[in-house]
Amino acid sequence: MNTMKESIWLARFDFKYVLKYIPVVLLMAALYSYFFSEFMEGYLEKVQPAFDLFFFLYIFFMPTWSRTKDSLAQKIHGDLYAAPVFLLLNQLPIKKTVIITSRLLCLYIPITIGTAAAMVMTYFLSEEFNEVLTFGELIVLTMFWTGIALSSCSASVTMEMGERISKKRIITSFIWLVGGAAALYFLMKDVLQTGILKWSIFFSADHPVLMVLMAIVIPTLSTWWAYRHALKQMYKMDYM
Repeated sequence: MNTMKESIWLARFDFKYVLKYIPVVLLMAALYSYFFSEFMEGYLEKVQPAFDLFFFLYIFFMPTWSRTKDSLAQKIHGDLYAAPVFLLLNQLPIKKTVIITSRLLCLYIPITIGTAAAMVMTYFLSEEFNEVLTFGELIVLTMFWTGIALSSCSASVTMEMGERISKKRIITSFIWLVGGAAALYFLMKDVLQTGILKWSIFFSADHPVLMVLMAIVIPTLSTWWAYRHALKQMYKMDYM
């Protein structure tokens, strides 16, 4: 309990910068929502992988426009990548657990707002989307994708704490990313013959309880992993 109180107290110093980026988050949500609503009818009728691609770009890249540059991992020297804000906090007499928890809070707030805003605005802009789901089912869908967004973005917090990234690792990671995206593309397009967002829309209508459970379990596990990994990084990293 004390760790959470101290983390909230520490996060308050960064919240003023987070709040400045909320209008940017809402603007991006509005732009993407307009795009989603324009193509939602065709997307619900047939498989359109490009639609899922743009949706994932929105979900996965939210951390880049929802926080200051100094809060994002960047090259410090050599092969060391870390966030300048974290390096500053790490020099102060603050518990490592408090630093990690505060960084998670500062990330999760704009991510939650951005995901919820995009889903709700798309719902009201698209008649086709509105006809498929009730507002209650939209809440379930929003909870699910907020959980996915938090899960994917929690990895960026571990990057803030410092990583040694060589050119070989960058190339290997890129290959795995492209390969995984290609495999997912062919799985949804040729095997399951549906879109990922489209699947989640109809699954929310048919199995809302299961979607709510996944919306709770997935981000909980990912946050636990990110917290543990970040703490491990802080103990083993040489930041000099």
